[in-house]
Amino acid sequence: MMRIVHISDLHFGLHVDAIIEPFLEHLKGIRPDVIIISGDLTHRAQKKQYYLFQNFLRQLPTPVLIVPGNHDIPLFNFLERFLSPFKKYKKYVSKELFSHFENEEISILGVNSATPYRIKNGEFSQEAIHRIQTYFSKKNQRLNILFFHHNLYQFSGMHHPLNNAERFIQYLQQSPIHLVCTGHLHYANVKNITQKDKITSAILHAGSLLSPRKKDNHNSFYIIQTDKLHCQVDLQVYHENEFLTESTYSYVFE
Repeated sequence: MMRIVHISDLHFGLHVDAIIEPFLEHLKGIRPDVIIISGDLTHRAQKKQYYLFQNFLRQLPTPVLIVPGNHDIPLFNFLERFLSPFKKYKKYVSKELFSHFENEEISILGVNSATPYRIKNGEFSQEAIHRIQTYFSKKNQRLNILFFHHNLYQFSGMHHPLNNAERFIQYLQQSPIHLVCTGHLHYANVKNITQKDKITSAILHAGSLLSPRKKDNHNSFYIIQTDKLHCQVDLQVYHENEFLTESTYSYVFE
């Protein structure tokens, strides 16, 4: 049995500091094996905001996999945005824009969907597409998890998804990827991908862990408990200084 925690949209620089300690305390009881962070670590990609994220990162108790979001690219510094958009991310977080982890039970790949050429929408580079297809080229008895920042579905009044999202969803119907973990909208939602009435994968759109701007009125994150291809997803919601389980989803993949 393994436990993976999925958090997203921290927005350091415009965040609720009071949530951090209850979250860290809650992690002690979860005892996760891996934590994945699907982007928007900072609010405006400023050095002091990356320092705040680094301090938070040092307090996490386990291996952490990270990818950037659109807020981790400078918005108003046009020279940096277009000439070296990930300069600060690479200096303060990781030199790579992807991350991965695997053992006998799980395979996890994180790729970048943020681009300086779009303000809010996301887009995979050809390198990211190739990395996804290569990493998940064969079926196995592991739970295969892909994560990136941008949402795949549009919800009422909320847009800015990954470009060519419909085509990517078609790919998911045929691929060995079981879980897709994203963020971006600050709106927790789970969508199942089906093929011939069978669930082939699930998309976990994460809410924001720390931002005061919440489309679903909650700060939240996911816990993924897996025994290879059997997994349970618990949505943890912040309420009155603690995190509580609000929803549970169970899957048995083939």
